[in-house]
Amino acid sequence: MFLRRVTRRNFLRELHLISSVLRRLVSPVIFLDTEFPGTIHRPTKHHAALSPAERYALILANVDDLRPIQVGLTLSDSCTGGVDYFTWEFDLCDFDPRRHPHAPESIALLESSGMDFDRLRREGVPSTWLARLLFDVGLIGGGLSATWVAFQGGYDFGFLMKMVTRSLPATLADFLGLARGWFGSKIYDVKCLMRGCHGLYGGLERVAAQLGVERTAGKNHQAGSDSLLTCKIFFRMKEIYFHGRDDKAAASDQDKAAGDLVSYEGVLAGLETDVCSPPLIQFVHRRPAVPGFSYVLPHICSF
Repeated sequence: MFLRRVTRRNFLRELHLISSVLRRLVSPVIFLDTEFPGTIHRPTKHHAALSPAERYALILANVDDLRPIQVGLTLSDSCTGGVDYFTWEFDLCDFDPRRHPHAPESIALLESSGMDFDRLRREGVPSTWLARLLFDVGLIGGGLSATWVAFQGGYDFGFLMKMVTRSLPATLADFLGLARGWFGSKIYDVKCLMRGCHGLYGGLERVAAQLGVERTAGKNHQAGSDSLLTCKIFFRMKEIYFHGRDDKAAASDQDKAAGDLVSYEGVLAGLETDVCSPPLIQFVHRRPAVPGFSYVLPHICSF
């Protein structure tokens, strides 16, 4: 296990290392977390009363108007049950709290967790570099068959898709279809899996405590550390609730009835819909058509 911070100084080296790790994985699983500057668009009614379409409209408005701060990716192998995992934390230079929209309370929270926004502007990479990396190593666009996992991942996948496409689709159905096109059909949201796991509730930290999972690197509200914790939670949930172990940690009969993971594929928390899954958009593995898209950019990140 390792957690590596990626900046513009070591970006190309880490690109090669990620490619090397992926070649070793038989059935890769990618755990995603993003840090972003809060939400600036709020619903006019309680979040629980919103329809999936209304929740997506809220995600769309915020993702369109905000810039991501960090992206965490943890790579593991479902064939080994998550025994080995490798984590990268990408510092992005896109966001400047002096210039760009944000929620002040969210910025204060991130700073209390060790986020240095001046350093990110100096040393971080443009989000377009990360989008290019994901294509080059085959993680998106159909180059590699992989499973993607996030914790309450609507915003996480939204920001990652925006890095590639520059904008999100107008409707929830199109968003889900595009997500399947970029990331494949095996997308899981741990928050959704929890509904089939008796006794699990709450946010990332609370669920980790309930499962006896410890944070072994970094701090909360840091994208790499949170993606690693999501990885450990996911495999622990599979071990207890979806494999029906017969020991002291085994689930009850009710827990064992959680079912197969397949029933949770492509479902993101808060965006569940009874409408049939949109058709999978077929993509040829290619680099995103972003103007000026290159690893070789000016030393100072300017937007």
